[in-house]
Amino acid sequence: VTTHLRKLLNIIILTLILTSCQNEKKLNGTWISSYRFSDNDTIKDYVVGNFPFNELITFDNGTFNFKEFKYDSYEIERTEQFELRGKSLVNFGDEYFVIAGNEDYDSEIIDPLTKDSIVFKNYNHNRVYKRLVDSLKNKTPEIKFTGKKFIRNFRKWTDTIQFINDSVYISNSWKFGDSDHFMWERINHNGFDILFTENYAPYILKKQIGNEIYISVFGNEKEDYILKEIE
Repeated sequence: VTTHLRKLLNIIILTLILTSCQNEKKLNGTWISSYRFSDNDTIKDYVVGNFPFNELITFDNGTFNFKEFKYDSYEIERTEQFELRGKSLVNFGDEYFVIAGNEDYDSEIIDPLTKDSIVFKNYNHNRVYKRLVDSLKNKTPEIKFTGKKFIRNFRKWTDTIQFINDSVYISNSWKFGDSDHFMWERINHNGFDILFTENYAPYILKKQIGNEIYISVFGNEKEDYILKEIE
């Protein structure tokens, strides 16, 4: 019986190791922050008007690169090794590892991981990321924003955005206190052209045709729309 149990235990351990290795490979690629929710939230999607969290994570065979909107954090970018133990994302030699870099988080659980979506769970807080596929890479890299004004129609919202310099834009629909000035940053990573802002979900810039810029954003699903330049 003891020999049988030992063999069974070894099979279980080997299965867990193989599953972790397979899931680790499933992580490979670039993922963009989508939305956050708590376990008791009735709406689990990107809500227009909520402050977004702007992050990119690229996993590459046991190494990850983490980028964050520079106006949200002191730690803009880091690259480190990791391993997946079951559903727990940890760094080598430690009991835990935190992608978020926040002292309030003491573990990083992946629940669940699918082909195109990943959820990092901590207590009842969940952060959802979506996989970026090659078809979303920018085909018009000379797209420019500084000094330009655009109409943005997204879901039922219409907004005019004016990029007054390389870090500040004005919105005619949103204010924070008495200010309608917000920060923005453009990031080029692995062929993906990303626009981070203070009050919109991350823009994935795909191409420009004439005065129209084609963009995707992620909530529960990918949504496509157009920024149209105006005078």
